[in-house]
Amino acid sequence: MIEIIPCKDRFDELVQFVVRLNSDGMHHIGFFGEGEADVRASLAESLIPPAEGFVMAYEGDQLVGVFGADADPEINRAWLFGPLVEHPDWHTVADQLYAKALARIPVEIRDYDLFCDVQNTHIEAFAMRHGFPLNSENAVLTLARENYRPSAGRKTQVTSYQAEFFEQFEQLHKTLFPNAYFSARQMVEKRDENHQLFLALEEGRLLGYHFCKIEPPSRSGYVDFIGTDPSVRGRSIGADLLVAGLDWMFSAPTTNKVNLTVDADNAPARHLYEKVGFVTDRVMRGYRKRVV
Repeated sequence: MIEIIPCKDRFDELVQFVVRLNSDGMHHIGFFGEGEADVRASLAESLIPPAEGFVMAYEGDQLVGVFGADADPEINRAWLFGPLVEHPDWHTVADQLYAKALARIPVEIRDYDLFCDVQNTHIEAFAMRHGFPLNSENAVLTLARENYRPSAGRKTQVTSYQAEFFEQFEQLHKTLFPNAYFSARQMVEKRDENHQLFLALEEGRLLGYHFCKIEPPSRSGYVDFIGTDPSVRGRSIGADLLVAGLDWMFSAPTTNKVNLTVDADNAPARHLYEKVGFVTDRVMRGYRKRVV
């Protein structure tokens, strides 16, 4: 018999279960990351604490599944961390977890996201059964410090964020990423020693931006958003922004690698990343359900 209980004070057991399964593409859930440091860092950033947002499935004393949710009312989105299940009756356990996890999501949230490795056919079937249409297919790229090949020099003025460009930044971000998981204001507010926002400027005009972060516990960096005004494409502005962020992330002695996610069919962007040393680590699928 399967018993579903809240995570509460079982956080370490939750982490170890996730770490053990999430390295396998057939189980992989993208929101967790990979490795204990990544998992802990991802959960530490949750707006809903894991003790409140996660439920766990037990068969006797054996942990056989976990499912959690994080949500941001400002952008009206919930991220579903799971279902991550190790049991012969995968779908029954997953459905029981899902039913319990739904109660952890604020009632005003309307968009629910799943994100998994393409090898995770269980999630594909789960998404179809519960009405989650395919929303995206993404490549996860990784750049190891020793493989970083920066370009010789920059052609564009790249600087840290300046408040007088906020309106231009907000408009460009809405244009490039209308359904982004961070708003322009949230990125500005997140800036600190571990989060940086770079701007590409020309004669008082914003040409592009790069928001990135470092995660010292996981010894990694992450390219959250990088984009340029469509009218200036082809001028290597994206490359200059990318290198500015990579130089900053690798300036931290704790950063051994940098990760990013890009549309799998975006050949120009993937070519740009590969030129500086990124390699494809995984291909992921995102599913999104609108709750009415």
